Amino acid sequence: MEFIFILIIIGIFISVVTGNLGYILYGVSGFLLILSGLLVVIFAICSVLLLTSKWKNGRFTRIDLPDEKSKFKVAFYEVEGKEIPCLFPEEGVFRKAFYRTDRTYRVLFHPKLGRIFDRFAIATCILGLVCGSGLGAVLIAMYY
Repeated sequence: MEFIFILIIIGIFISVVTGNLGYILYGVSGFLLILSGLLVVIFAICSVLLLTSKWKNGRFTRIDLPDEKSKFKVAFYEVEGKEIPCLFPEEGVFRKAFYRTDRTYRVLFHPKLGRIFDRFAIATCILGLVCGSGLGAVLIAMYY
């Protein structure tokens, strides 16, 4: 929160000193372009992990923290007798509708990571890559 206030104060200072709001707009759009690039890189790596994973049948077991250091809860699936956590955090809003213990789901298991991509993680990777690329394209188009 303090970071946002500092950025606002710097923006006001720049606009007062230079008398031009264009510098702030270029700075904000450049910052968003860098964030968009980071999104594309992260989700491209996740897409490569998706492509190198193997389809398995898994049954949802529980939602919990994967270890003591983690801040986000993840879904755990039982695959071939082992309980394996998902790579991405769980969808907390519609938890009872999305995660049902009475069904078997097709999940992507990455053996080197020891993690699973469930259907929500797959959708997150695809949408993140598309939205990050789209935002970057729009920002680049704004520069030209």
